Amino acid sequence: MTAIRNARNYDAPALAGLCTELGYPATRQQVVARLAAIEADTANRLFVAEDAEGRVVGWIHIAMQAHLLDDDLAEVLGLVVAASARNAGLGTQLLHAAERWAQERGAASVRVRSRIERERAHRFYERAGYACGKTQRVFAKSLDGRYGAR
Repeated sequence: MTAIRNARNYDAPALAGLCTELGYPATRQQVVARLAAIEADTANRLFVAEDAEGRVVGWIHIAMQAHLLDDDLAEVLGLVVAASARNAGLGTQLLHAAERWAQERGAASVRVRSRIERERAHRFYERAGYACGKTQRVFAKSLDGRYGAR
């Protein structure tokens, strides 16, 4: 049995490991600081999936986005399920929890961006009813010199 719940500070080590598994290495300390900012902003939510033993094996970050060009929408800012826990429906459960949260806040739609090489993720979203609206390039500029665009 899987439980979907709000992320908590004590989840930081597991969240950091999952960030790294997704390709975005993070330390426990970085996750603690980031999670505090997410928790302080009511337009953001981070849900986790726990397995039957209580281990965090996945997370989804969703945020409400106000846009001048479109009705309010929610955007999935990250979704990962541990490789050892995939193909058990956890990603779908996390996505449904995020969609319900967004709908309760009046979102007209949910958007997700997925790197071009993540073809498995693309198929997952298509099975969940998402359609590819466009292909785009993402430009980023580091303002602190620590790292380039991801």
